[in-house]
Amino acid sequence: MDAKFLESQKEVLLKMRDEIRQKLKEKYNDAMSFGNEEGQDSADEAYNLYSKNIMLGRVETDALKLNLIDQALKRIEDGTYGVCIECGCDIEEKRLKYVPFARYCVDCKSELEKKGLIKM
Repeated sequence: MDAKFLESQKEVLLKMRDEIRQKLKEKYNDAMSFGNEEGQDSADEAYNLYSKNIMLGRVETDALKLNLIDQALKRIEDGTYGVCIECGCDIEEKRLKYVPFARYCVDCKSELEKKGLIKM
């Protein structure tokens, strides 16, 4: 993989990381402040708890994505970016442009999803 492509991918990943970090803070703060009004009946409290759990689930999803981005940045630094962590084959640049934090080639990703071993 050429240095120019790696540098552009690093820039994309850093930008994604910054955006997700900001969104994480906002979503977490929104979730924690949601439904904290006084004098709610039990139906309102149940609805608020349900909504808060959904909001926190989105925070968790973003946190997982942030972790994948950090892993990809580490792979760039150690020279293993663009190599499937399952089979060791190169991941196509087209796939990396679409999913810059991809860990698997298309074949391995499909196979692992069929087995239910990965979701993201």
